Amino acid sequence: MLRKISIITLLILISLNLYSQRASELLKPDLGKKLGICGVCGMEVFEKMITRVEISVDDSIYHACGIGCALAITEGKDVKSVKVIDFKTLKLIDAKGSYFVVGSVISPVRAMLPEFSFAKKSDADDFVKLYGGRVLDYNGMVELARKVKKERTEK
Repeated sequence: MLRKISIITLLILISLNLYSQRASELLKPDLGKKLGICGVCGMEVFEKMITRVEISVDDSIYHACGIGCALAITEGKDVKSVKVIDFKTLKLIDAKGSYFVVGSVISPVRAMLPEFSFAKKSDADDFVKLYGGRVLDYNGMVELARKVKKERTEK
């Protein structure tokens, strides 16, 4: 009898373990291919990461986890382009023509300066209606990132 209970218990534990592994795989987002590591904070950068920034300098491409780190990477360099991920389409778009949402109730994991980027202001406005925050253009986002960096270095 004890052996039968032990076997049943073992089978239940094995099936629960398999179920929890499958559940965690379902909950894990598909971030795509790893592109590198952010040169500022050391965070891994993936192709489908919603805060990813791609910076083109001379013949090199740099990847950053967000605008705050991207600014640190571009400091003093001759930057050809800065691209961000459009939250709605997950495609790279020109950062200088983008709109950014900061301060929403949704916060990207591990992002130093949590922002979402959008190709259209109307998409950013719709996001804010649902999740809060405020919309900034590229210059406003750069200004905020510099302010946050200054506050952090003064501490």
